[in-house]
Amino acid sequence: MKSMRIARMIALFVLLSISALFFLPIAVSAEELTPDIKAKSYILLDFDSGAVLGEFKADEERAPASMTKMMSAFVVLDKINEGKLKWEDVVTVSQRAANIEEAQLFLKAGEKVTVKELFTAMLVYSANDATVALAEHVGGTEEGFVELMNQKAQALGMVHTHYRCASGLDLHLYPDPPQVSGDHVMSARDSAILARELIRTYPEVLQTTAMTEATFFEGTDHAQKKPNWNKMLPGFNQFYEGVDGVKTGHTNRAGYCFTGTAEQRGYRLISVVMGTGSDHARFAETKKLLDYGFGSFQPKEWIAQNGKIRGKETLALPNGVERTVPVVANEKLVVPARIGEEENYTIQVTFNKGVQAPLNKGDVVGEAKLLYKNQPVKGVAPIQMVAAAPVEQASEFRLFFRKAGDTIKGWFN
Repeated sequence: MKSMRIARMIALFVLLSISALFFLPIAVSAEELTPDIKAKSYILLDFDSGAVLGEFKADEERAPASMTKMMSAFVVLDKINEGKLKWEDVVTVSQRAANIEEAQLFLKAGEKVTVKELFTAMLVYSANDATVALAEHVGGTEEGFVELMNQKAQALGMVHTHYRCASGLDLHLYPDPPQVSGDHVMSARDSAILARELIRTYPEVLQTTAMTEATFFEGTDHAQKKPNWNKMLPGFNQFYEGVDGVKTGHTNRAGYCFTGTAEQRGYRLISVVMGTGSDHARFAETKKLLDYGFGSFQPKEWIAQNGKIRGKETLALPNGVERTVPVVANEKLVVPARIGEEENYTIQVTFNKGVQAPLNKGDVVGEAKLLYKNQPVKGVAPIQMVAAAPVEQASEFRLFFRKAGDTIKGWFN
């Protein structure tokens, strides 16, 4: 009997312990809240601040396919901006460009096409023959153009990127591939950096990437209407509110990729998925990322421009006429906060070592970082803290009597 009673007590204890597990609060990390994205790599960025809202293998170097054309567009827009190229300039199509296959306008050798028409075909329909014709015109050769692409990638800090061609086609698909060494790769993070900087520098590019279709060689027997491959644009079966770019990509090696952007309520996101399994999947996985970004975060102004940070309003200046200098932020800091977790964000101010008078108004004296759970928010650059007023250097005479006065005060304290 006694042994049976003990057994019942043990069983009851085990049962109560198991039951308690169902009612205990479960701690869920930020990473676990990210949706299950079926892609070889991905990333989600806040456009304005660059804050990383979610990522997986974002620095893995992968074949980017036609997402490459974002960089081709950047190089072309730079040349337009520099005055070295005009939209109405006429390009004579080479035999080499005419031989490029896959997505194409079926250009003919010797055909004359404007820069604007080739640019539109490159971004809307992802036409490879148009891209190569444009690259040869701008760079002299496709190799010369690719050199400009790689230089731009380096300037943008795209450390996991190298280009071998302007189109993103696997080189075995070129009848006459460009002679550039290395591997043609780009990481999801670099693709997001590229899209963000492209839109920040040339926001008008969205007028082209948002086109659902374009007609080429209008009024000729060669006229053709081509759709945008981005099926998240209005009128397509995977429409998503606010999507207006940027670039799809697909080869057997790359899988189905998409760098997308959408704006809702003045809040823009950049998303990248690489190596998904189908045309439908790249947009379905992008939808998950965008739903997550718009549904789980909201923009918040953490620091106002010329704003003070509590507890760090002043910086001591032992050798100044004034003993302290007021300190403010030289720009505002707006970063999306995870909804319901605002208390987990803090501002960390670090003052530069050895700051002394004289100081001019606006001189940098330190920096401020946004932390989430005591860790810097990835992708968000620190903002500078500056002197809000000038401070002159105190004379040796003033400093001598200040020190003497402090000593005397210390006797009575």
